[in-house]
Amino acid sequence: MDSPKKDLSALQAWAATESAELAARFVGVVGAQTETLQTELQEARAWNEALRAELDEAHERVERAEVEVSQRSAQFERTLDELRQEHASTIREQALSCITLPLDELLTVFNGLERSTTLAEALTSLFDGLGREFSRVALFAVRAGRLEGVQQSGFEFDQDISKVVIPLSSDSLLGRSVSSGRIEGALAGVASVSTGMPFGGEPGCAVALPISIRGVVAAVIYADDSDRLEFASTAPQALVKFAELLLMHATLVLFRISAEQRQLRRDLA
Repeated sequence: MDSPKKDLSALQAWAATESAELAARFVGVVGAQTETLQTELQEARAWNEALRAELDEAHERVERAEVEVSQRSAQFERTLDELRQEHASTIREQALSCITLPLDELLTVFNGLERSTTLAEALTSLFDGLGREFSRVALFAVRAGRLEGVQQSGFEFDQDISKVVIPLSSDSLLGRSVSSGRIEGALAGVASVSTGMPFGGEPGCAVALPISIRGVVAAVIYADDSDRLEFASTAPQALVKFAELLLMHATLVLFRISAEQRQLRRDLA
């Protein structure tokens, strides 16, 4: 009778011991996991704080960048506005120079023409006057249906211009000038093919001025602005008008000199 009771007690004691050991192991495992979780939680908090700090710093950088971009944009607008004003001022100055410079030169050439007493002096004044605004000028005499070189300025000929002979052609700038008896001009992109002239270069303006003596075209002056700096040169349209006004005044001077010479010959006769 006592033996079963002892066995039960022993079994209960063993169960209590095992339960205690299991509980202790469970508590240990839970405690270790709790510590691990606490460590991971602290690391997550630290990472979160670092990420928040980095995000705040990024926001600050973005704000600084926006301020800098705004400042640079304002500075760019100011600079662009200054450039616009400077460009407009340059255009105004250039436009003014295109008007005033030829007019100043006209007065100088007009005075030189008025002082001329012979046809040769008048032609020289006209030739030199054109050379004030045009980079290349050439005088040709009209003889037997062709043009013979007399004088040139600015051209680079391989031979003396007095040896240059050009047949008159109705489709050339010089030929049209002789045929019409009026100034002929061409603007922008003028080349030797379109003018009928054997000269190189790419003039923006070319003119041919007929020189009439007693109603007959005795000579032609060719002038162009080839190889002249675009910014520093007078506008092509102003150059054509300059040549036109110069020819009109020279024609009056030539008529006056021719009339005086005829009257002188009659007086001497």
